[in-house]
Amino acid sequence: MSLPLSRDLRLSDALSEYRTAGRKAVVTLSPFANVSLAFHYGMTLDKGGSSGSNISEELQRRFLAFYNTILDFIPGFRANLDDLSYDELKPYITAISSSMSSQRSDDFSSLKYSMLEYILANRSTDTLQPPIPKSSCKSNRGVNHPRLARELCPKKWLNEFDEDTDLGIQRLQDGTWPLLATNWPSFLYPADAVYDTEDPIIGLFRGHAGIRAFQHLYLGPAAAGLQDNDDEDGKHGGGKSKCTMYGLTKVTPQSWAWAMCVAWFSLCSCNSYRLTIGSFNLEEFFFAIVETLDDAEDPWAVETLGWINEQVFGKHAAKAIMATSDDADSDLAKMRAKPTSNAVASAPPRLPPPKPTRKEAAPSTAATTSIPPPSQRPVTPPSRLPSPAPSSPLSLLSSPKLPSPLKRDTSMAKIAEPATADNAPTTPTDPQPPLTTRRKVVPKPKPAKPKSSVRPTRLVASRAQVDVEESAPVIPQKKQAAPRRGRKAA
Repeated sequence: MSLPLSRDLRLSDALSEYRTAGRKAVVTLSPFANVSLAFHYGMTLDKGGSSGSNISEELQRRFLAFYNTILDFIPGFRANLDDLSYDELKPYITAISSSMSSQRSDDFSSLKYSMLEYILANRSTDTLQPPIPKSSCKSNRGVNHPRLARELCPKKWLNEFDEDTDLGIQRLQDGTWPLLATNWPSFLYPADAVYDTEDPIIGLFRGHAGIRAFQHLYLGPAAAGLQDNDDEDGKHGGGKSKCTMYGLTKVTPQSWAWAMCVAWFSLCSCNSYRLTIGSFNLEEFFFAIVETLDDAEDPWAVETLGWINEQVFGKHAAKAIMATSDDADSDLAKMRAKPTSNAVASAPPRLPPPKPTRKEAAPSTAATTSIPPPSQRPVTPPSRLPSPAPSSPLSLLSSPKLPSPLKRDTSMAKIAEPATADNAPTTPTDPQPPLTTRRKVVPKPKPAKPKSSVRPTRLVASRAQVDVEESAPVIPQKKQAAPRRGRKAA
């Protein structure tokens, strides 16, 4: 029984990177992609082959982009992919797909109740009427609720909806006004925006509800200004935000599209996740938003993304995010443009030598003078050199050993130094004492015995008096009773 368990644990640890890649794909890449089909067509198209099926070129491009990005999320996966069979590849595909499903479920649950508050313009004064209690059932939402039906109603029919709310709800319910992914819902626009039938992009993606939904999902409920938030289902409490975990520094078309999909699903009456809810397809809605914003040559798309970043991250942070990091006038670009020959010039300066401490002896003038080479030094005859006593143990050694530096005498240090022009002996008749000479050790006085604070007590035993040190006994004093007041007893 222990063998399968350990094998499952090893497999679970090996698949952790693939689960992380699946969660990251939902919030940054494509939340509704079919992983099995993406790998099937991706592996074929990546090698220059043909899909051999009737799928559109746009769908093939999406599969190939998803496939390549997933391989980039997982280091080393691309290199080992050719050596894996379909049966060996299946556990990895299953891990990615299951983690994507878990991430979708977590985001839907996290925004399920908070979105009812984010649609209010002023959350401190406005209230949702009629109120919706917290429950797992969403049957009282969507086109069955007057305020939520107004948020989901396409912007082009909003004026007629406001003129007759009951008639507008009826038209939404019977399909007269179909909820399609190609018709922008009203919560994507500001409340005071005027819809232009000729140019529907005026005011698009500038609604306050969408900004709060994105901040909630990617930065946390606190960033969206939600004060009373238990977040029991969202699993955000105390954890890192998506921007921190996945290194998101700006709002991208894919991340914004996913937040708008979660916001739409939170307002609708569908209880469980489905890709198609009535006539509304979440995947088509996602790619419609991505296609609208993912155009660097469109001034409106660039300006709208810049405005969204300012609302989400702040004005100053958005300017820093949108600025190009490879600016030719930046300091980093100028440093990279320097040739490699200047690398030596940019080396850090050498630090000065440390100053001597008080304990270190100050260098003498003789030590600071230059020492002549060995060829110019005076040679002392061997007869004039001091020799140790014959009975000394040092005479039996090839090289004398100096005592410890802590006990070394200054006179002995002078003998150990080589003879130079400055310190050469002048009179050979007065040799220095041999190394065996020891200094007389002066015994240290013994510390005085501290006087005892106890007093001696004389004890008599066998007619002999013995002095024993004994601590003085402490005799407790009786507390005198206070005199009783009152009459005396008869």
